[in-house]
Amino acid sequence: MSDKNDSGKPGNIQFSNLVWQLKLQAERQLGARDSLRDLLGNPQRLEQILSEAETRGDAALRKLASDVRAQQQASRIVQAQPKRQVPMAFLVAGLVLGIIGLILVLLLGRPSAPAPDASPVQSTAARTPVAVLFRMHGSNTIGEKLGPALADAYLRSKGASATDVKELAADEHQVVSQSATAGSRPAIEVFAHGSATAFKDLAAQAADLGMASRRIKPEEIADLTALDGDLSSPSSEHVLGLDGVAVVVNSANPLQTLTIQQVGKIFSGDISDWSALGGSAGPITLYARDDKSGTFDTFKALVLDPLSLKLLGSAHRYESSTELSDAVAADPGAIGFIGLPYVRRSKVLGISAGPGNPPIVPTQFTVGTEDYPLSRRLYLYLPGKAPSRDAADFVEFALSDAGQDVVKQIGFISQNPYTEKVALDANWPAGYSQMVAGAERLSFDFRFESGTGNPDTKAQRDLGRLVAFMGKSGRGRSLLLAGFADGVGAADSNLQLSQARADVIAGALRSRGIDVLDVRGFGSAIPVASNDTPAGRERNRRVEVWLK
Repeated sequence: MSDKNDSGKPGNIQFSNLVWQLKLQAERQLGARDSLRDLLGNPQRLEQILSEAETRGDAALRKLASDVRAQQQASRIVQAQPKRQVPMAFLVAGLVLGIIGLILVLLLGRPSAPAPDASPVQSTAARTPVAVLFRMHGSNTIGEKLGPALADAYLRSKGASATDVKELAADEHQVVSQSATAGSRPAIEVFAHGSATAFKDLAAQAADLGMASRRIKPEEIADLTALDGDLSSPSSEHVLGLDGVAVVVNSANPLQTLTIQQVGKIFSGDISDWSALGGSAGPITLYARDDKSGTFDTFKALVLDPLSLKLLGSAHRYESSTELSDAVAADPGAIGFIGLPYVRRSKVLGISAGPGNPPIVPTQFTVGTEDYPLSRRLYLYLPGKAPSRDAADFVEFALSDAGQDVVKQIGFISQNPYTEKVALDANWPAGYSQMVAGAERLSFDFRFESGTGNPDTKAQRDLGRLVAFMGKSGRGRSLLLAGFADGVGAADSNLQLSQARADVIAGALRSRGIDVLDVRGFGSAIPVASNDTPAGRERNRRVEVWLK
């Protein structure tokens, strides 16, 4: 029998898996939009893709093309070998044995049926085709664990008693599906190769929902507006949860804290030996996420860009946060940055925004309030024009209490509100200390669109969360709002701006039936970030919520 299918291509599973990986990588790097069936059934098109991969692709894509060609060549060698002739004596012997076997079956009866499948649900799932409800592409930080976990919880909320998670040939490409159903199994595709791919795949209509661990860029908004509407609008941009970009070192490293400036100089190569930071002499080895990662985008925006620095070219780059963290844990001279859930066996450092700002360790509370200098938001982007109804339904589930519980279980920061006692600081303004004495601070702050007094998309959703919280856990408690501005401009102007922002939130709450006891502005006091950068100033413009 020939080892080829009808199209003349090698028909083994290994070859099909290689072509599947080639298809996915060609979509990302070459903009190709071919199905697996097209590539297996059209040798000329496959040859065209292989040639483009070898000339235009990166090293990984070129290696993949080489593997496909090697498999083709191996198949040709097998087919070229002469077929061995079976001697007539063996054919006659086989015929005789077959007749004897038939006679025995007739005399002794049919053989007993095999034992039933011990796991009929899994067996049914393996035979039943999946029906993809929607395709969720983008951030590796979200897609590696959180995306599949949310997909599982969503399908269960729709009645699935069990689900299957199938990892396809390509890394970070998973399909979460209901284990068994009468017809095709509803499924969700999770394709995680970096935040930038969310917007590329939305533009190519290869995805229905984008995952990003950084906010969409102005040029991406412009590129997608005609097709998908304004993705920065409240109906399209949804904050899924929060995360802290943790700076990690080997657990044996005695270092406890760094400033953002020191972190930048380390990763640019300006500081290359631990002795320059007060540690034992020894070279610093850098570990960083890859260029397509939203984690790297956030690190670059918060650490490198404000200092006009670039990542040192010799840094070890990783697509997987888990692999990066494990590499740091195994290297005594290492330092890296990763999302908070991926710390694993590494040691987290406290980070200071700059002189006069205390170092803050990323915790559930400091990241939730966005006080931690390297905290960030995780986003889902839903097209505003003709969105997938299933994807829109999924977004609502992900933002609900149940969805946010999943966010917390995976290790990211949920947006479900709670309060925490915060120790008073002697450096706080007297009026502020007097106002919040004996109160507890809410786990999130309200922030505003840049250059406006309008609450941003997260703040608008958080208003509803706060209203629901006051109707349950906040009954009988007094609500206090403290507004803050950045340090740019005159003190009187900043005081007015901080009061105006607090008044905006107070008005929105009162219109929803929530009484606010005290509303005050404190100008540029108590900055949580540096006022030297746009991102820092935006973080300082906030309204804190306290409950007595």
